[in-house]
Formats: sequence, structure tokens, C-alpha cells
Amino acid sequence: MNHLYCYKMTWDTEFAPNPYCGVLTLATCKPTIRRCAMIGDWVSGWAARIVHDNDRLAYSFKEGQNLIYLARITKKIPFEQYWNEYPEKRPKKLNTERSRVAKGCGSGCAGTKVKYDVGDNIYEPSDNGDFIQHENSNHFEWDKLHDLSGKNVLICDEFYYFGVKNALRIEKDLFPFIIPRCKKIALSDASGLIDFITDRYVPGIIKKKQ
Repeated sequence: MNHLYCYKMTWDTEFAPNPYCGVLTLATCKPTIRRCAMIGDWVSGWAARIVHDNDRLAYSFKEGQNLIYLARITKKIPFEQYWNEYPEKRPKKLNTERSRVAKGCGSGCAGTKVKYDVGDNIYEPSDNGDFIQHENSNHFEWDKLHDLSGKNVLICDEFYYFGVKNALRIEKDLFPFIIPRCKKIALSDASGLIDFITDRYVPGIIKKKQ
């Protein structure tokens, strides 16, 4: 039986998940989902009461449930394979700098440093069986153990990414579940939501509500 995995997001920096290069990937954060989810399952990210974007702007969601993204898992691969097969997802330096930001996914540390894009392929396998964490603007050394405990990277060729700026309000009659920190729902019980999204939207990054 396949499932829909649901969780609330407090950060939407386009890093986890990463909706770029034609495929949505979940390579960091949510290690339990990355370990347990199977090919054919769907993953959904929902807005918490306050969500920050990659410019550190805060968006407030006081009512209802608001969908940030929905994606179907088409591949589940280890970090070694992800590093080798998806070089376009590796972080790239930008010509700007950034200073201190708040704690959380998408955060940095005190001091000014080089800024990178949102590439999430940050773990290169090393000869000793460990991984080298490449510099990026979202996760740091203290995130490494948590990230790698997920064991896998989820690859989603079919995805609907609204983002925090265009998060889609979902009414109770369409999706009667209350999303806590994380929830797994039988796919048959979530078919109304999935059919609504897949029938109404073209897969990819959704620029504007329809």
C-alpha cells in the first residue's frame, strides 16, 4: 500500500525540498520520511503558522491548511548515487555575500560568508566511507548527522511546487486531515487531494495560483 507523507514546514528556502533542474529532490531534513517512504508514495509539505523564505521574510498562516508542495516519489537513491548522477544539483557560488541569519533550516551562522544557490547535493562520498559536506548557504556541520541519518535522497519527477509565497489553501471537505509535525496517510484516503492537484495544475513550479 502506498501512502501520502505530510509534514509542516517552518522554512521554505527552495533547499529542502529543491524544485530545480526539472526534478524535485528531498536530500536533507525529514530523515524518517527519506528512510521509510517508497517509490510510488507521495510527499507533501504544508505551511506551519509562520514560514520563512530564502530572503528571511516571514509569512503568517493563521487559518486553514496551506499546501506548499506535493510530489510523487519516482526514485529513492543513496547519497553516493545522488552525488554522481545529479551534479547539476550541487551548490554553486553566487557573487553576493550574506550576514548572520536566524536559526533553522535555511539558516546560517554569525559572520559574513560567501552565498551559494540552493543546490542540495552537498554530500560527497569520501574514500573512508564518510561524506564530505560541501559548503552551502543552508546546512552546516551540525546538520550533517541528522541529514545523513535519512540514508536516501528522494527523487520526484512529478511534482507541484507552489512555494510559501503561493501556498494553496486546501479546504476541509477536500482534505479532512489535521497535519501535525508529520503524518502518513493511506493513498486511498488522500486521493481527493491528489486528484484535485493533478487535474488542475501542470507539474513543476507553480508560479501563480489558479
